[in-house]
Amino acid sequence: MGYHGESAVKTFFVNEKLNYEPVVEVLIGNPLGDRVSTERLIVDTGFQGGVLLTLKTYLKLNLNLFEEGKVLAKTATGAPVELRVSRVKLRINQAEILCHAYTTLNVRKQLLGREALRKLKLTYDPPETLEIKPKTRDIP
Repeated sequence: MGYHGESAVKTFFVNEKLNYEPVVEVLIGNPLGDRVSTERLIVDTGFQGGVLLTLKTYLKLNLNLFEEGKVLAKTATGAPVELRVSRVKLRINQAEILCHAYTTLNVRKQLLGREALRKLKLTYDPPETLEIKPKTRDIP
């Protein structure tokens, strides 16, 4: 599992006038791989988890059957929130990882966070290229 070749994933803006939501399409599956779904996730470097999913997507993938418990987190406004946690298989282009998926009531926007970006060895370089590219090592 895992792919480290040269591959770029195009991101796009849902609304070009409101260019603050770079979106990628990813394939998400439960740990067994028997439930999969293509989802649009907003790249959010302020979210430290793997992916944040709507409750509808979370249940569609049967992630409630693979829960690892609950965690207490804070929203962007600082309000405490209890999140359900499961593992998911995440595929972008040829790269595939296992990361954490979170959900709670009232999640409206699905997010791709820093845990997934780090595990995929991806960097996000807005706004000129709007691509997610594999990290390259600096050669002295």
